[in-house]
Amino acid sequence: MDKELDKLAKENAPLPMGLPAYKQCYYIGARSLYQQYEKGNITLERARQEKQELLRTYKEGEWEWNYFLKLHELKNHFQQLYEDGFNSVLEYEIMEMIEELLK
Repeated sequence: MDKELDKLAKENAPLPMGLPAYKQCYYIGARSLYQQYEKGNITLERARQEKQELLRTYKEGEWEWNYFLKLHELKNHFQQLYEDGFNSVLEYEIMEMIEELLK
């Protein structure tokens, strides 16, 4: 989890620009939890429980984002293989990437 995002959320700072969607969601959720707790709208226990859920979805989103980036890289390799013709080194790299994605 990004400690800097948590710090900014606690300070009620504006949403940092250019964040992936999963980080935006975490930031907005964390900022809301801090505000609700400070206003006395939720208990500390409830804030902690909901923060754990935010952290769970952050980790899930981070995994999905990294998976997407790997698939995009793989797509680029396939495109290069198609354009350049078959190349055993590139084919091996692609197979390694597929194996990593399937883990």
